[in-house]
Amino acid sequence: MNKTKLTILIMLLISTSIFAWDGERKGFVLGLGFGPGYDVYNGIQWDAIGSDEDSNASWGLAASPKIGYAFNNNIALFYTRYPLTYNVKSSNGNDVGIISCTEALQVVYFLEDQAPSLFFGLGTGIGYFFDQEVMEEPAMNYSPNSLKGLGLMASMGFEPFKHITTELAINYRAPQKDASVFAFSLLVSVIGF
Repeated sequence: MNKTKLTILIMLLISTSIFAWDGERKGFVLGLGFGPGYDVYNGIQWDAIGSDEDSNASWGLAASPKIGYAFNNNIALFYTRYPLTYNVKSSNGNDVGIISCTEALQVVYFLEDQAPSLFFGLGTGIGYFFDQEVMEEPAMNYSPNSLKGLGLMASMGFEPFKHITTELAINYRAPQKDASVFAFSLLVSVIGF
C-alpha cells in the first residue's frame, strides 16, 4: 500500500470516529452484547449427539454482534448473529460443545428518538446448529456435524442510556426437517452510532 492510500485510509478512519458516538442513532452502527441464553431443541438427528426424539434444553453463553445502518433515530437495519454455546452429552457419554446460531438481517424500531427508549426487532436468515470442532474445519458448511436451515428472530429491549441496551431475543431455527430449536437470550449490549 503506498503512502497516499494509507493517508486516505487513516483520514477516513479518523473522520468517521470523530462523528461516532454522538448520541444520534443515524448512520453506521456497530454493537456487541453478551448474556445468558437457553436453547430448547427437538428432533435433531445427528451423529455428534445421537438420535434425539425428545426435547432437550441447555443453558449457555449468548452473544449478539451487530453491524448495520440507522436510517434515522428510530429505524435501523442490522446484519446480526445470535450464537449460543453450551455442552451436551453425546450418545456415548462424552461432552460435545454445541453452537446454536441465528444469522439474520434484522430491522429494529426504537419508540423514542433518544434514550431512554423501548425497541422492537424482527429478522430472518439462516439457523445453524453445529459442534465446536466444526469451527476448526475449513469448509464448515459441508461438515456432517453442521446443520443449517431457516432462522427467524424477534427481540424487544430497552435502551436506558445512550449506547447501552438490554434485550430479550427469541430465535427459531429449523436446522433439519422435523427438527426445531428455540433459543432465548437476555443480552446487555454496547452499541456505537
